[in-house]
Amino acid sequence: MPMLAIVYVERIYRDEPFLLTVPEGLEATIQPGCQALLSLARHKASAYVGYVWSLDAAGDGEPEGEVLDLLNGGVPVLTPVLLKLALWISDYYAALPIDCLSTAVPAPLRSVVDDVVELAGFQLESPETRIKSTGLRRSILKALATAKRLTVRQLRKRLGRKELYSAIAELERAGLVTVRKSFVETKPRTVTAWRLAAALPEEPENLLARSRRKREAFELLSSRPEQRFLAGEGGISRAVFNGLVAMGLVEKTETAAPARESLRFDEPQKKITSLGKHQQIALDALGEALRQKRFQTFLLHGVTGSGKTLVYIELLRRVLAEGKTAIVLVPEISLTPQTAARFRHYFGDDIQIMHSAMSDREKYDAWQRLRQGKARIALGARSTIFAPLENVGAIIVDEEHDAAYKQDRTPRYHARDTAVMRAKFENALCVLGSATPSFESYRNALEGKYALLELPERVDNARMPSIELVWMPGSQRVTPSISGALYDAIRLRLQRNEQVILLQNRRGFAGSILCFDCGHSPQCRHCNIPLVYHASDQSLRCHYCGHIEPFRQTCPACKSENLFYKSSGTERIEEELNELFPGERILRMDIDTTSTKDAHASMLTAFREKSARILLGTQMVAKGLDFPEVTLVGVLMADIGLNLPDFRASERIYSLLMQVAGRAGRSSMPGEVLLQLYNRDNELFQHVIRADYRHFFEAEMASRRELAYPPFTRLVKLECSSPSEAVAEKGALALREHLRPHLPEAFGAILGPAPAGINRIKNRYRYQLILKLTGIKLSATLLRQVQYDTLNAFRGENLVITVDVDPQHLL
Repeated sequence: MPMLAIVYVERIYRDEPFLLTVPEGLEATIQPGCQALLSLARHKASAYVGYVWSLDAAGDGEPEGEVLDLLNGGVPVLTPVLLKLALWISDYYAALPIDCLSTAVPAPLRSVVDDVVELAGFQLESPETRIKSTGLRRSILKALATAKRLTVRQLRKRLGRKELYSAIAELERAGLVTVRKSFVETKPRTVTAWRLAAALPEEPENLLARSRRKREAFELLSSRPEQRFLAGEGGISRAVFNGLVAMGLVEKTETAAPARESLRFDEPQKKITSLGKHQQIALDALGEALRQKRFQTFLLHGVTGSGKTLVYIELLRRVLAEGKTAIVLVPEISLTPQTAARFRHYFGDDIQIMHSAMSDREKYDAWQRLRQGKARIALGARSTIFAPLENVGAIIVDEEHDAAYKQDRTPRYHARDTAVMRAKFENALCVLGSATPSFESYRNALEGKYALLELPERVDNARMPSIELVWMPGSQRVTPSISGALYDAIRLRLQRNEQVILLQNRRGFAGSILCFDCGHSPQCRHCNIPLVYHASDQSLRCHYCGHIEPFRQTCPACKSENLFYKSSGTERIEEELNELFPGERILRMDIDTTSTKDAHASMLTAFREKSARILLGTQMVAKGLDFPEVTLVGVLMADIGLNLPDFRASERIYSLLMQVAGRAGRSSMPGEVLLQLYNRDNELFQHVIRADYRHFFEAEMASRRELAYPPFTRLVKLECSSPSEAVAEKGALALREHLRPHLPEAFGAILGPAPAGINRIKNRYRYQLILKLTGIKLSATLLRQVQYDTLNAFRGENLVITVDVDPQHLL
């Protein structure tokens, strides 16, 4: 009987794998986790790509096709643990197994790249590895002897698909041919840059009199006339560069893209002389668990500045000393370049840093380094949980509360919970670290499911900052956004040559625009949400779909100029700061000024070197920054977001405020935090002032228990979307009817359907159902089946249903 393989196949969206025959020539090399090329009996395409789940030597069952070949030289692209983890994700998050397996494999390996094959150089000695001469191998060598170099695609046209990749891999192992990866470059080889214009107009100072930002940028370019600047370098945005081009002071040019996609931020290495008492207690507990070689999850709850990173580093040293490997997850690698720099200092070539700016070739090279054991620590954002490491000893999830760990497309896995499961499958430690843990993790720790380790004090005798509230309606203001108290505090810091971080949790010039005459507020035509005004290019933008339209300072509906700019974005606050502190350079850090590679890191470098003393930004200034001379943090609208229709709103705001407050006073200089707000009656702010996470947790949990929200229940969000609002609503109603028989009232409730908080995005209307489950788990099979049943009734009506298990927001 021929060997059979159980294979999940890409582009075939069904729950079950296929049973395929394995040709005799591949029986010795095929393994679970291999990526295979295959043909299917009842499908049109000549070949598909799939992942081998298991092998069935007995040959039980009716085959549905045949394995044609093994890709990647027959080396499994998924380790046994990754196969198991992908199937767990499929079951828990109600996603198709093939989607989860594909997610665990990096993009450069998911496509069959156009490899280039050529004869190896002449060798006197015979190859060490003798290989059996076959007709196919002789044909490959003969074709290469004539053509010298051929792509796999060209060889395939001449010799057919069957076992071609395996034959090439054998010839490469024997040293007879070389195979070179050839990637289609998706990124441009050049990038836009700006430099000082060759011929300047007369008296450029007159042109720059009205814009301090342009004047500062021009002075910087004048001091380095030969240098080409990229957007974000020196804190200069693309809009400022283009403004100088329009004045004839600067010229736009193209420059070669940097060869390496890297995080360019670096800082002097901090030497670890000794750990504090609490750090040592935490490390001893982790070290003991490591020695016992068994799975255990720890929650490392440490206040900001308590030295969690140093505990991670010391633990990783012990992991490597044991001959094991490790994974470190951070919420967004581009936002935590300081953390990445510290790990790189300590572990050098042993660490592989993964980030989204890497090209396909670099992602492939990074994957190979990890797969071959050349790097033993993988550090990166959520997808790094699928690093192809074996013998994993520890998995660390830094800032485990962060919403960025939740994937926003199918499969909608949460990297923190997936990390716990991978550690379980690897029989490894899992360390979840945070100053403001998620309620789910903290409850697990209090109930003994996780071991709780606490770091209640800052390192180096630094004190926690004092926190004060500034009630804006009752305060004197020096500008629409800045109170007199905050202005005085900033002025005092600048006099002392200290540094300031200001957080505004909203980018753009104004939140939205309101016409006083007719009441019109411009909305995105694709998403039905207010457009945000951006002064730098006089535009209105949608922050959901990216739609942009010009704004001409008049109401689009009635042409009135009597407009009100609601709230303040970072751009507007930057203008206000320039008016208040005319000689001061302001670094504005938001998605508009950091959209180019390395712009974020170059701004942080400028701030560390004190070429700027005020850093203004959105949430990205709250994460992982450690600057000892920052003694003041101001939050300009501390209560923004509290009114969102989401039960996690208070938890998110508390976490954000405590995180940004923690940027102040991280050395011997005391820190101060000023929170400007409008709603001073909300109990949340008393918890923030006391900086007492435990009391906040207990108060919020009482409310969650009463309203039956997580962690006391489990939520599943089902969303129906369609270009037609009627179809979206009818689809949601039909979905509810299919679900109702499977959810007895004693075990849960179905809320809705109702329009989503943002009911239209990218021209699709959205209706939601929320399942609240208590004491029951609806199987993935059931959730997928009710999807299929509903979709079958709406064929041809462009209805899409998405399932989100444990959603992080309900908008």
